[in-house]
Formats: sequence, structure tokens, C-alpha cells
Amino acid sequence: MKKKTIFGILAVLVVALIIFLVVQGNSGKSNAVTVRTGEVKKETIVETLSTTGTLIPNQTQALIGTGNVVDVLVKTGDKVTKENVLATYDNGLQLIAGFDGTITQVNIKNNQADTNAQQGKPSIQLDDLSTLNVQLALSNSEASSVAVDQKVEITSGNQTFSGKVSEKDPTAQSTQSATGNSASLGAVVTFDHAPEKLFSGFDVDVTITTDTVENVLALPIEALTYNDKNEPITYIVKDGLAKEKKIEIGIQSDKLIEVKKGLKEGETVILSPSSDIKNNAEVTKE
Repeated sequence: MKKKTIFGILAVLVVALIIFLVVQGNSGKSNAVTVRTGEVKKETIVETLSTTGTLIPNQTQALIGTGNVVDVLVKTGDKVTKENVLATYDNGLQLIAGFDGTITQVNIKNNQADTNAQQGKPSIQLDDLSTLNVQLALSNSEASSVAVDQKVEITSGNQTFSGKVSEKDPTAQSTQSATGNSASLGAVVTFDHAPEKLFSGFDVDVTITTDTVENVLALPIEALTYNDKNEPITYIVKDGLAKEKKIEIGIQSDKLIEVKKGLKEGETVILSPSSDIKNNAEVTKE
């Protein structure tokens, strides 16, 4: 046999051997999906609602006059005490402070007719700025979660204050805007202690504690997903396989969700399961 032919046969055999080894190597590789995991534990879960509100005076008095103004005795920014006379009219009318506070609007002038009532404005406005409250306008979904006496955290810039829900309106109010009608339910938050360096009219961030449960079975919220019937499920890891578990859930925080049924303490769950994770899929933990 010619050397050329022998070398050709050997080359074919070497290529065949390489292909065989590659196929064998690939067949030995695992198809397991690498996953991050967490653990089902007993935890305390605090459910909160985050919204915004507007700082308002503790009390406000809109004084309305009629007739010709004789004398305006105050200006915006003046501090007055209860029963101080603020303005007089030619018909004998006097505008009198109903409480200690600060004059925040003066819309009348000496020797001019007072027409503010026709324009829907106060002649003089008096506000109690010794402390402030927060006015909330709750949406339909928010209103059902909020109740009087719930604890509140109020944040403005780098300042944080504690407070509580002190009032909640019984009915919603509709407002007209360029995009149509909208409705909101009013509620008021009071500060536990009078805040400093805050100003009426500005918005603040409000976090309301709406519910708390202690020592309950909890799932990392990253492990929660839903099936094609929109039922809550999670995947546990058992013997190297992903096992789908239908669960019943309760309240949630930003990190945890209460599990009422379907899981046991200590079970390992898959976090942020990808579309590759199906029931009985082979998985390996990071």
C-alpha cells in the first residue's frame, strides 16, 4: 500500500476519533439551568403604602368682608393673637382673628370696595403655622388600605418625621381636569412632634404602615411568579429539579411576601425564575 494512502486512512481515523471524543464529551455535559435561590423562613412583614401629600396649616381661617374698607391693620407675614381686629369696614364690620396665627393673605386695601367674595377669595387669610399637617388625596385603591391611627413616616429632603393618619373623609370628591373627571378621597396626617424648617404648600413623601404580621412563613418576593391562569406560584428545588408549587399569599413588603399555604419552612426556592424554568427542569444552584 502506498504511503500516501496510509497517511490518508490515518488522517480519517484521527478526525473520526476527535469527532467521537467531542460527541462523548458533549453528551456528558449537564443541561441543568443555573439558578439563584432563597429560603422560606418565618419573618415579620410590614406592608406599607407610599404616596405624596401637601403640607397644610394646622388651622386656617378665611375671613370674608363686604363693603368699603376703612382700615387694613395687618400685612402678610404678621403674627396676630386671637380676637385681634384685622380690618374694619364703613358698615361697621370688623374682621377678627379666631386664633393665634400668621397672616398669609391680604387681598384688600384701604378705601377700596371689597369684591373678594365674588371672586372666591378671602379678604384676609389667617393660618396657624405653629405646626403643620399633611393633606392626602387617595386613589380608589389607596383609600381601601388607609385607616385612622395608622403610623406614618413623612420625608422632606433629608428630614424624616413620624406621624399618624388622623382623619379620613367618608366620601370621595370628584375634580374636573383637561383629561376628564377624577375622584380622590381626602385624608389628613398629623406629626407626632411639630416639624421645623418645613413650609406650608410644599409636597412631602408619605409612607403609611397599612398592615403588619409577625412570625409568619415568608417568601422572598423575587421568588413569586404567576402561571397562565394568573395564579401565584413559585419553584422549589428538590433533588436537582425545579418543582412548581401553587401557593396562597397574604400581605407583602418590598422584600418579602406572606405565604399562607403551599410551602414549608426551610424549603429552597428559585429567585427570579427565567422562562427556561419549567416543572421538573434540571437546575443547579449558584
